[in-house]
Amino acid sequence: MSGVLFPIFFFVSIVVFLVFLANRRDKIITETLSALGAKTDSLGRCILNKNGIPYWYRYTAGSRNSPPMLIVSIPCVSHGEFTINPEGGLDREAKKLGFSAEIQTGDAEFDDQYYIVSDTPEFARVYFQSAEKREVIKKIYNTGFTQVKHDGKTMQAQWSYFDKSLLAPELITGTADNLFALSDNLPDYFANEEILGIPRLRFKTIAAYAIPILALLAAGIGFISNVYYPPLDIITVFLRSLLLSVPLYIIYMVLVFFAIRGRAAAHKDFLNIAGVSLIAALFFVHNGFVFMNGKQDSSKPVLHNTFVTGKYITRSKNSQTYHVLVHSWRPGHDTEGFLVGEYNYRYIQPGQTEAAVVTKQGALGFEWALSESFNTGKK
Repeated sequence: MSGVLFPIFFFVSIVVFLVFLANRRDKIITETLSALGAKTDSLGRCILNKNGIPYWYRYTAGSRNSPPMLIVSIPCVSHGEFTINPEGGLDREAKKLGFSAEIQTGDAEFDDQYYIVSDTPEFARVYFQSAEKREVIKKIYNTGFTQVKHDGKTMQAQWSYFDKSLLAPELITGTADNLFALSDNLPDYFANEEILGIPRLRFKTIAAYAIPILALLAAGIGFISNVYYPPLDIITVFLRSLLLSVPLYIIYMVLVFFAIRGRAAAHKDFLNIAGVSLIAALFFVHNGFVFMNGKQDSSKPVLHNTFVTGKYITRSKNSQTYHVLVHSWRPGHDTEGFLVGEYNYRYIQPGQTEAAVVTKQGALGFEWALSESFNTGKK
């Protein structure tokens, strides 16, 4: 009997401990909020005030796709912006290759430890000439924060993978004091760095992102063509489309390389643009092939009388898809596959149910199904 009770006791003890720990950590959040005299707003931010200036902090628990995080933010209006992260290996290699150009402060220790990203380089260059500002940033990082950012409206410190048990009033107020110190004596406005309020350096990068995103949207709309003009050999169409999509992708990425080089964040943007552009090129050209193959097809419809050879169901988390295989009329092909509704699927009998498929040859030579029907004997 004791052999059975021990595992139960152990499991209950673990549950009780986890509940205790969760309650304790929630208590830390509540006590910190109370000690600071802060109030929460509809966005979950804890609002504070210093010398009549409101500022806020927010803790967000981790989820499947994001780590727990603490953000402390104060108002800070300027015509400049920058983001500071610990310098990584990719940053160093991009600088060595001359693809990315980081602002150098002249402080060798600081330049080696941190990576400054800014599309208003003159603003950032003047700002980081201040040894006091650099020391404050070091202090924020030494506390445990993982990013300091100024977006022209706020100055904020972000701590990824924040342990909630470290939350305390002095952490919030001390970080806010450091951010207020960073917001003092900002450089003057550099008119040549902006166009319509957007940094000049960012225009080419915005365009480089916009083109593949628009292509993806067009590909999404073009996906309808797979429903109206479904090719019998979807894989063959995709492989043939690679003859166009791959060269287009390579040419576009070469243009992007020369267009965005020289920015501090060029290497990171290039990798992101490369990923989005690859997906956009593959789907845009493929769906374009399917659309042109069906839309421009002037061939006469051909009726093929055949029979069902098999059927099967594929399942996803929230749905089921019903597949039917029919004997192929094409040389070198054994079967052709079609999707059917659940009702028809029930009554279709492999080896017995007759099928009538109407196809067209396709403007690009890819035969596609205009219609298919199954003689199930049911109406």
